[in-house]
Parts: sequence; C-alpha cells; structure tokens
Amino acid sequence: MNSARFILDVHLGKLARLLRMAGFDTLYRNNLDDPEIIQIAEEEDRIVLTRDRGILKNKRVKRGHFVKSPYAKEQLREVIDVFQLKNNIHFLSRCIACNGNIEEVRKEEIEKELKPGTMQYFHEFFRCQDCGKIYWEGSHFDRMMHFYEEMKQDLGINRNE
Repeated sequence: MNSARFILDVHLGKLARLLRMAGFDTLYRNNLDDPEIIQIAEEEDRIVLTRDRGILKNKRVKRGHFVKSPYAKEQLREVIDVFQLKNNIHFLSRCIACNGNIEEVRKEEIEKELKPGTMQYFHEFFRCQDCGKIYWEGSHFDRMMHFYEEMKQDLGINRNE
C-alpha cells in the first residue's frame, strides 16, 4: 500500500476522512493531545499533520507539516502535493470511520446485518477488517466517485482506477 503514514491533530478531522478515502493510513482521534500525537508519531513512524505550529517545534517530531488551508479539499491537495503522493492513491481502500483496510465480502456473509432494501437492490459489498463497517455502492458512492474524479483532475492524474 502507501508508505506515507499520517497522524492528525484535533483540527483536521475532515482531512482525516479524505486521506482515508484516498487510501492513506491516517490516524485521527479528536481526543489526542499533543504529547500523545508526538509519542504515536515516534512509535509508528507517522507524519504529523497539524494546524498548530507549536507541535512541530517539538524536537521529537521528525516529520511533520503545517497544513495551511482551512478547507478540507484544499488540505488534501496540499498534503498530496507536499509529500508527492499522487501516484500512491488507492481510492476507497480504507475505512473512512476507523482507518482499517476494506475488503470485498460476499453478500451471504453479511445478509443478517443489511436492511431489506439494501439486500434487494445491491449485490456487491465491502467490509472494514477492523471495525466491521459495511459499504456498498449506494447514492453516497456516486458522490464519492464524483469527488474522486474532481481530485484526479485537480492533481493531474490521468489514469483510471
């Protein structure tokens, strides 16, 4: 997968979801304080992304970046540009909720967890290997694919994935 692994501060929750959507290993919890972020970054070799310059002044932070834009889509573009990651995007390979890996799952394995309408109208499903969240190509999928096409255009990515 991707070699870039991130940990984000409390100010970057929306960016965390977008990075995960793009397939990047992104640790984010809104209850982590700066010392915890620094400790985890050291232990797990993660890049600290923050909107607080103070954390980056800590000598223990080996790799980090101050995210300039206040807007999540611009933040995503900034991080991908700064770390030269446009060829490392694996869209929808990580759970947006918990950061786990997503894998295809047979409908029969999860049918008891699905609502009747979902069972009737959808046939391909994916599940997070960590939290168990189930994904399928509903109306939300169309919006995410539209976002992905915009992102590829913004970043100058021509390949189809």
